[in-house]
Amino acid sequence: MRKRGRKISDLNTQMFVVRDFIDEFYNKTVFQSGKVLNADLTPSQIKSLFAFKEEDKDYPIGELGRNARVKSSTMTDMIDRLERDGIAERIRDDEDRRVVKVRLTKKGKKIKREFVQKSRKDVEAAFSKLGEEEKRSLLDHLKGAYQILRKI
Repeated sequence: MRKRGRKISDLNTQMFVVRDFIDEFYNKTVFQSGKVLNADLTPSQIKSLFAFKEEDKDYPIGELGRNARVKSSTMTDMIDRLERDGIAERIRDDEDRRVVKVRLTKKGKKIKREFVQKSRKDVEAAFSKLGEEEKRSLLDHLKGAYQILRKI
């Protein structure tokens, strides 16, 4: 298989294929016509929100970083922005004041729920353009790609 005149085994070609897929995926799901689905949220804020896997749980920054797959220092910066915007808040452990956890505020929970609902509607609208066989094929290929990426 060739793309842009190169063999698929060429690292540059592999990187272009992955980048093209990711760009197109985000364009069809998170972004539309260059706009974020919720214009008030940056991609970093979206990633931060989804680090809170459970809406009502308090998380150490290290766990949020692992959930978001970023370094703790990066997560700290992301949480600073969420806190500044009233989306998350830091809380100290009453028994050990050195322990700091983070939780979503009421506003943060609302924003996350609204974002998920809007995203679901937009993905549903995108999938409605496909026939059943195309949907099945796309999902099968994505599952296969996911399994391959987990091996890498």
